[in-house]
Amino acid sequence: MRLDWIRPLTEADGPFATVVMDATHDTADATEQYRLRWRDLRERLAEGGADEATLGVLDDAVEGGNAPDGTAGRILVARPDGLLVDRHVEVPPERGTAAWGTVPDLLPVLGAVGEEVLTVVVAIDNTGAEIRDVDGSLETVSSDAAGPVHKAHTAGPGEGSGDARVEETWKRNAQAVAERVDKLVRGGNAGLLVVAGEAPARARLRDELASGSAEIMAEIENTGGTAPEQVDDTVRAAADDVREQRREAAVASYATASGRADGLAVTGLESVVAATRAHAVETLVVDPSAVPGTEVWLASEPTEIAVQRGELDQLGLEPRGSAPATDVLVRAAAAVDAAVVLTAAGDDVSLTDGVGAVLRFPLGPAS
Repeated sequence: MRLDWIRPLTEADGPFATVVMDATHDTADATEQYRLRWRDLRERLAEGGADEATLGVLDDAVEGGNAPDGTAGRILVARPDGLLVDRHVEVPPERGTAAWGTVPDLLPVLGAVGEEVLTVVVAIDNTGAEIRDVDGSLETVSSDAAGPVHKAHTAGPGEGSGDARVEETWKRNAQAVAERVDKLVRGGNAGLLVVAGEAPARARLRDELASGSAEIMAEIENTGGTAPEQVDDTVRAAADDVREQRREAAVASYATASGRADGLAVTGLESVVAATRAHAVETLVVDPSAVPGTEVWLASEPTEIAVQRGELDQLGLEPRGSAPATDVLVRAAAAVDAAVVLTAAGDDVSLTDGVGAVLRFPLGPAS
């Protein structure tokens, strides 16, 4: 999981209030239920030491934000001087969380926010296609061919050649759509291409696509004429499949690296903290079910961290407090453009202290 979107949190000083809440609006009393959920989370923050200025920032965000339709979750991160993160997600959390601390409470945030899968959606038929780009914009594409697009219902003299002209028109339309789709996939760095339409039309498009687009193509079994915005549930399911494939691949990569003797994988809190301090972490691996409540010490920069306060003193760094190890490590990973992967039940991987890392380079004894 890439962490670009939480980069602002690495550049700000705490304390922070972090809220992950159910923002579902699908019943007549949804607004009142939303307010009640927020009131409960607000009380937790106040009990944890949150100041009135920060609570006021969150009050304004909750009361003034546009409510999504249907089920949704919402993530808020705030300081006394303003809101740093305000993001809706498709799936509400099983339970809301609210925390006040030196660094944001990032583990439940990562659990709530799935990795972004940039997606191009195509609804294709014999005449062309409607395409939704990764940025949500819609366009209609077809070839300039003016030939017929419907075959004759009954056979007769010359009908064979007419059918051939129809099939040539279909092919040209598919070629035009494929050319545009390939451009959007490359330009938008898409990780998923979802294609809806009748099976023959989908097959013609698949045959015309560049290999990079065909490899990420997922097909929806339905008849033609379905617009991109009408297949969103299936698109979300396909994106979930891509996320899981990426997660499994990242865990497998760590497992492979940890089995080698080249020093490009470490596990255990002390080793991962040392690698973080050295800017060596490429992928941080976390087992949410096995993370201890240990806190680590931090100085002014996100990667200036240590298990023991004395380590910072020895490095000439001024300790600024301590915070839960996982939150500190995730924040530091975002600061150095590292990825984070959360393990799941059934993964064949073992992590000491619930954390591990794939490294950009091996660490020497003095690191």
